[in-house]
Amino acid sequence: MAYTSNKEGEEQILSRLADLQARCQRTRRPCFLGFLDEFQQKVCAAALRRSPLAGRFFGGYEEAERVFLGLGLQEVEDGEFPIVCLEASFRPQDNLTHRDFLGSLMGLGLKREAVGDILMGEGSAKIYLSSQVSGMVLSELARVGRAGVTCREAPLGGAGVRSFQEITGSVSSLRLDCVIAFLGNLSRTAAAQAIAGGQVSIDGQPVLSQSRQVEEGEKISIRGTGKFIYDQQLGLSKKNKLRVQFRKYS
Repeated sequence: MAYTSNKEGEEQILSRLADLQARCQRTRRPCFLGFLDEFQQKVCAAALRRSPLAGRFFGGYEEAERVFLGLGLQEVEDGEFPIVCLEASFRPQDNLTHRDFLGSLMGLGLKREAVGDILMGEGSAKIYLSSQVSGMVLSELARVGRAGVTCREAPLGGAGVRSFQEITGSVSSLRLDCVIAFLGNLSRTAAAQAIAGGQVSIDGQPVLSQSRQVEEGEKISIRGTGKFIYDQQLGLSKKNKLRVQFRKYS
């Protein structure tokens, strides 16, 4: 699967992956790298096709965006990953957002790689963290913005549920400008301007090529509109256009 070029970022993650593989082969015990963003996951997945080690991505629940890579002599189980889920409760009228929580976590001095997904609910947020920092967050995260929060540890696996809105329709092709016009309800000209203006990314990396072909499983973000996953092509419409299915993150 193609991904947008990011030479420096690719070299950095490959170097970290090589160190992880060497440690895993030396110790013969599971080793972990994370939390990884979508681009880092793709780079690692491509490199691991040539590895004798078993690699698995897991972020604490199904459909997680930011995940750990677990390497082992055999596939790593859920419970072996160094991930903890904290549930933060607050008054629904405080209307806290994902950005509010991420800002407060960064304010505690955490690195971005220590924080996984943050799933917002009514009056609560589920925060996936590296086990190395979860204790500190549990004891110190008492306020988010101007609102008070109460944190407790929650189970992994079924604890996280990400909701999506299914979107189906027709496009003339899977060129990026056609797809962005469809997803953003834009004209082709406006879609091209959004791409040229750096407002579109695929799997976490900005894409400036209007003619780039969108592939199944890729995650497309449009600034100010939302984030989408391309699921599949459903066939052809009566007008001989491609019938496609996407999911939009709620």
